[in-house]
Amino acid sequence: MPVAIASIMQESNSFSPVAARYEDFSPVFGRAALDKHRGKLTEMGGFIDVLEERGVPLRPICSAWAITAGPMLSEDFLRLADEFEKGLAAAKGVEGLLLSLHGAMIAQCADDAEGHLLEGARRVLGPDKPIVVTLDLHANVTRQMVELADAIIGYRTYPHVDMFEVGSQAADLMLRTLAGEVRPTTVFRKLPLIVPAENMQTTSGPMHALQQRARRFERAKRVEAVSVFGVQPWMDIDEMGCTVVAVGDKSAAVRLDKIASELGREFWDSRQQFHVELVPVEEAIERAKKIDGGPVVLSESSDSTGSGSPGDSTGVLKHLLQAKLTEPACIFLVDPLAVEACMQAGVGAKVSLRIGGGFDKVNSKPVRATGTVRMLSEGRWTPRARGYNPGIEQSMGCAAVLDVGKVHILLAERSTMTVDPELFRSHGLDPLYMKIVVVKSPNGFRAAYEPIAKEMMVVDTPGVSAANLLSLPFKRLPRPIVPLDKGVRLPKGF
Repeated sequence: MPVAIASIMQESNSFSPVAARYEDFSPVFGRAALDKHRGKLTEMGGFIDVLEERGVPLRPICSAWAITAGPMLSEDFLRLADEFEKGLAAAKGVEGLLLSLHGAMIAQCADDAEGHLLEGARRVLGPDKPIVVTLDLHANVTRQMVELADAIIGYRTYPHVDMFEVGSQAADLMLRTLAGEVRPTTVFRKLPLIVPAENMQTTSGPMHALQQRARRFERAKRVEAVSVFGVQPWMDIDEMGCTVVAVGDKSAAVRLDKIASELGREFWDSRQQFHVELVPVEEAIERAKKIDGGPVVLSESSDSTGSGSPGDSTGVLKHLLQAKLTEPACIFLVDPLAVEACMQAGVGAKVSLRIGGGFDKVNSKPVRATGTVRMLSEGRWTPRARGYNPGIEQSMGCAAVLDVGKVHILLAERSTMTVDPELFRSHGLDPLYMKIVVVKSPNGFRAAYEPIAKEMMVVDTPGVSAANLLSLPFKRLPRPIVPLDKGVRLPKGF
């Protein structure tokens, strides 16, 4: 029974000034998608490992992944969706589909981009062939997604380090479904709630407790997966909110319904525990200077490149440049014009530039800096830490390292994830030997940096992925919703 596998992933931010394009996804099709993920610790890697081990014929359709940005251009999204649907239609004898999605992708023409993709899959496969979907823990699960997929399984970890395991779990469920051992059904509960990502880690705190509770529920007979989706909170769309999803055999539907309701109530009751304390930037730098050794990691989450921000904020950079550091610091920043100026000047040249604030002009302004061009590169690097596409080469366009006193600025033409120290190491900057390392991430950096960091602080800066959700200009979010409104109550069904 041949099984189709595909992956189309992006997290969207409604407030980002940078729209996502087709080219950002670097899509590959057919055999190239298989080769890209075989042996990798991704969901697709998990699909491949299980299916090949059990001798099941594979029909790879596509693999497309893009860094978080604003809603995808309509024409580009429809092109990608059409290519996926046509590729699935061309696959011979397919009996089921394993589909890796993010769950929080928006297109200008589709608030529920994943629901649109699933519609195309159903047109090809019909109503009876199983579709098993994997989603990021930050997915915004919609009614359409639940109705079109036979099963939805979410990550259990944040920072995300279990993509391969979730892919393997989905593939195993698919094979047991095709063998008639299980008839999966999915139930969900949507909460009138969004929470900041900065305190959503699964190693401790409220999300850890919810995930542990979900694992206990999974031990019940005929329960396959219980997922807690904290949702990416920077989406201004109609059907939005945290979700609990339970998957199991149809014979256990009543139990699944009870599990989703009970865990949903527990999520609701813990909502105040997700509050995060932010440290003023100048205070964070002064604290870091007094700590013996390093690195001290400053999280500039309001400009998180993994949360849809453009990565061009100078909210931390301007204070670093004024801090009179005696030990080195490094920071990543997106500025194609500054990169071009460094490329023209050449390695070793002294340049005076206006840096940052080129995309998000509301929350950030350029800063003037004079420094020496240390390094130029094509901007290609390969993540090594487990979590975000380890072993798969990434490109941030051309890149340059500019030394301004003790501050090493890694400038790039395009955005990239900053959660892996390998980003800096690939450009001659080892975080182990830095006093301060600035990451543009709310939480994902913890997996790789926690083992080496002397201290980690989330700093208070403005931006389109700010932890202070009240500061964002929501217009379409379903109301009432916590934390934007007071006196919100759970709807009937919990």
